[in-house]
Amino acid sequence: MDRGRMRGSKVIIDKIVGENIRNERVYRKMRREELAETLELTVSHLGLIERGERGATLVVLSRLAKVFNISTDSLLKEGGRRRTSSTIENSSEDVARKKFESISALLNEHELVYITNAMQMLKVLRD
Repeated sequence: MDRGRMRGSKVIIDKIVGENIRNERVYRKMRREELAETLELTVSHLGLIERGERGATLVVLSRLAKVFNISTDSLLKEGGRRRTSSTIENSSEDVARKKFESISALLNEHELVYITNAMQMLKVLRD
C-alpha cells in the first residue's frame, strides 16, 4: 500500500476514534479539562484527538478504556457506542458515580483499598 493511501486510512481511523472518545466523554458529562487531567494530557492535545487531527497512542487508548470502563476496541469501531440524550441519566448521583468510577479506574490496588477504607469510615460516621 502506498503512503498516500496509508495516510488516508490513518486519518479516517483518527476521526472515528476521536468521535468515539468525545461521545463517551459527553455521555459521562465530563468536561474536556477533567478528562485531559485524568489522562495527563493537555486540553488542547485531547481536543486534537477528539477532532481526529491527532492520533491517540496505545497508552492513551488504554487509559481511556479504563476511565470509561469499556473495551479498547469499542473506541476503534466506527459508530462506537453512540449515545443519545434519551439514554443519558441526568441525576447528580449518577454523574458523581461516573466521576468516581473514572478516577478509581486509574488507582492501583493499594490506593483502592485506602479509598475503600476511608469511604467505610465516612459511612460509619454518617450513620
